[in-house]
Amino acid sequence: MDLSSSKPHVQTTKYHPISNTTRDSIDNLYPDLESSSSTSTSSSTTLLSPPLKPDRMRNTNRYENSRSRTRIPTSVTWIRWGVVVSLQGVIIMLLFRLRPGTGKVDSGDIGGGGVGGKGEWKSTETETGGDVSGLYRPTTHKYTLLTPESEKFVPNMSSNENRMQVRKNWDMLMPLGSGTVEIPDYEQHPMLGKPIIDDPIHSGAIFEASWTHALHCLYYTVDSYHQLVVNGTFGFDGIRNDFHAAHCFEYLRNQILCMADMTLEGSESLLDATGEGQAHMCRDREEANAWIEERRVDDIQSIVGP
Repeated sequence: MDLSSSKPHVQTTKYHPISNTTRDSIDNLYPDLESSSSTSTSSSTTLLSPPLKPDRMRNTNRYENSRSRTRIPTSVTWIRWGVVVSLQGVIIMLLFRLRPGTGKVDSGDIGGGGVGGKGEWKSTETETGGDVSGLYRPTTHKYTLLTPESEKFVPNMSSNENRMQVRKNWDMLMPLGSGTVEIPDYEQHPMLGKPIIDDPIHSGAIFEASWTHALHCLYYTVDSYHQLVVNGTFGFDGIRNDFHAAHCFEYLRNQILCMADMTLEGSESLLDATGEGQAHMCRDREEANAWIEERRVDDIQSIVGP
């Protein structure tokens, strides 16, 4: 046999060249593959594995798309848990503000908070019945059942027998100094009015707490009514004083409308013998008294006043 006349043997292969487009798709699927490890040549590229069929390419793309879609629910889940944890933190903080066993509730750090106050004060942050100047900033409130004590604070309407004792009981409701305080730097507080100038025994930059003023007016009304019933006279000293009476009536009217206590009362607005009644949210009077007494001008404790 003439070997020289035979056709050269052409080696067949199952590997096929791939186009640049297919190669780019593979590179995108497997970015970790280094280009140096490919079997490309200057004229064509041959891969040492069968080319991906179109259906496999679609499956791979579908897998990648499904992975990208799952990232969105994961992000939403983290956001949801973040909101849940934040709300739980707020609830826990509010629970801690309610002091167990005392019925007292912290007022929060409004404008710095605290008796005496710290930080910058904004009059718009003043609570109802609060000091708009920011000098007194309450830190606690407490649930209070309004308790009737007429035997201590209402005189016998048939005689003067317990009139002075009842007055003494009202005196003890006042802080030392009877609510009069001295504020030397009052000019530094634009929302604070001018000092009292007609006090018969005090002078200087003095002011009075509103609630002690209202308490004085209420006692004036109680005592005047008692004297009118028993003796047919008016006022603390038996002398009719229409100006003082009108002042107190109007002061109490405005005080009540200003506070506008929105506690919803049922059939038992006051604490009765069975222990039932409607609780009110009240300012801590001991805290208020302490602030007043630190700034008092004397130690007089009188409901009648000078």
